[in-house]
Amino acid sequence: MAHTMDLSAMTGLPPRRPTQAKSVYGSPGSDGQGSLNSAHVEEYPSHEENGRLYHGFRRGVYMYPCDEAERDRLDIFHKMLTVARFNKLHDVPINSPSPVMNSPVSGSTTSTDRGARILDLGCGTGMWAIEMANLYKNAYVLGIDLAAMHPMTGVPPNCDFQTPRDFESPWFLGEDSWDMIHLQMGCGSVSSWPNLYRRVIQHLRPGTGYFEQVEIDFEPRCHSELPTDQPLHQWYQNLKDATDQAMKPIAHNRSTTHMLKEAGFVDIQHRMLGLPLNTWPEDKHDKDVGKWHNFAFSDSAYALLLGPLSRVKQWPIERIDSLAQMARAQAFDKHVHAFNLLHIFTARRPDTPIR
Repeated sequence: MAHTMDLSAMTGLPPRRPTQAKSVYGSPGSDGQGSLNSAHVEEYPSHEENGRLYHGFRRGVYMYPCDEAERDRLDIFHKMLTVARFNKLHDVPINSPSPVMNSPVSGSTTSTDRGARILDLGCGTGMWAIEMANLYKNAYVLGIDLAAMHPMTGVPPNCDFQTPRDFESPWFLGEDSWDMIHLQMGCGSVSSWPNLYRRVIQHLRPGTGYFEQVEIDFEPRCHSELPTDQPLHQWYQNLKDATDQAMKPIAHNRSTTHMLKEAGFVDIQHRMLGLPLNTWPEDKHDKDVGKWHNFAFSDSAYALLLGPLSRVKQWPIERIDSLAQMARAQAFDKHVHAFNLLHIFTARRPDTPIR
């Protein structure tokens, strides 16, 4: 019943590189700051549920699959987000001791490329971490996640991964040592944002360390009225209700700026971008974003519903599949000018002691 696409044929993205097949143990670095000499990957067998594979480590804590179809879904989302941001990988400056002037990078114009330490929380397939490592060749980039979904070959030498790691558990990654901490699409996997933000700020370098969070608000919006009994609304509302009940809400948290401030962050910025659900816009860039977001939503309509609705609401698979198909069909309808919002939060750790 899962509806997946041939990623390379449908999108033009390159074929996937091999991922983890067996246990590989790297040697932790001795600098006390969490760097590794090689990827540290431990194998926890995945388990099958309703025809999809889910992570074995801390089974059930994350409600979404970790199989090949999910890797494709996450890669398409990464591509869509990159297109939506005009090929920028980040907004915050990458601060480090020796700046490279006028470096042609896809990021802030004040970014530098000398020894920055960058941590990617919930790195997924590792595409963002790998692209950042390729962009900042003197930086050290570390990705952590519950499952080893990143490639085992073709990874830049300055990029490492630690899996399985739950970023809601205690970190042993070196406080006061990271120049940037990044989180993309964390909604739906976090039970306590205040606790996470406190942990993030403790691990950033005082005065110069930045946090960047990128989230998609899946609540459907439309330039004309979209009745609440329509499939896209029903899809979102049931997903929201189930994840709320599971204490891992997928809904955009409107208190994010306040929570960042309460954690001690300063220079907090919040910007929003529209993500059309298909190619209905006339603007060329928006149309391109809509193409990729439609690819991404098409793969997500079923994948995001399956775990929450079967586990929490006890829905039968046939009912989940039916709702996903109806939402997908409405997302394809160019007469429905529906869109989602992309939220980008950036914040800096101050020089002064945090509370």
